Amino acid sequence: MMITPFSWLDVDQQGSVLVMLFIASSALMKILSTIGRELTIRSEKIPFGIINLELSWSEQQASSIVKAWSDRGLIAKAVQQTQLDFVLLLLYPATLSLACTMVAGSASGLMATVGYIFSWAVLFCIPLDAFENFMLFKMLAGSCNSPIPQLTSVSATLKFFLFISSVLYMLYVLILNV
Repeated sequence: MMITPFSWLDVDQQGSVLVMLFIASSALMKILSTIGRELTIRSEKIPFGIINLELSWSEQQASSIVKAWSDRGLIAKAVQQTQLDFVLLLLYPATLSLACTMVAGSASGLMATVGYIFSWAVLFCIPLDAFENFMLFKMLAGSCNSPIPQLTSVSATLKFFLFISSVLYMLYVLILNV
């Protein structure tokens, strides 16, 4: 068995800790979703709220989103959502890391090794998400000049890649029992 971020935690306690982390992450995601609901403006091509700003990629797109929110008095909502995301960025990577650790423990061979690697790799979501949030604050303050949108989008893309990859790994192992 490889060393994981949760090697310090007794195997018998991992399930309980995972449930607590999952509940806390899910509750916070629901709160963030509620806060950010107004940031979704389909008529302005902002169908996914703050995620559209995270993945804006260009100065023009980022400026357009920030202007639409500013015109509607929603910048404070976007700032509030981003501030609260600093709590979530600690919870969801820990949840995924522990889940990968547990799934890897039930797998064998290469799939176990991949899971243990994911248990570490998914923790890189923490600095990626934190950096992304700092860049979001800059854009929400009106600084949408390059390279801020591009750096934000690269960070968000890497974060989403790690998140999705770890979930797909777990689904693969759990469904195929490998």
